[in-house]
Amino acid sequence: MPVGKQVLAVDPAYFRPTEVELLIGDPSKSNKVLGWIPEYNLQGLVKDMMESDIHLMKKDRYLKDGGYRIFNYFE
Repeated sequence: MPVGKQVLAVDPAYFRPTEVELLIGDPSKSNKVLGWIPEYNLQGLVKDMMESDIHLMKKDRYLKDGGYRIFNYFE
């Protein structure tokens, strides 16, 4: 490939106008205005996510043991 040849360009129109370093949610207004109550607390959310990950890993192990090729979707 020739030196100095542009092979990739990024259109600045697709940049976000401002980037936020830290986002913190507060459901109190949703509760006050809409009466919304979250179904999960943090511990329940983490438990649900871990159970899902374990299920996917068991499925991948089953397929791999059966001779199938497994792709890593997290790369």
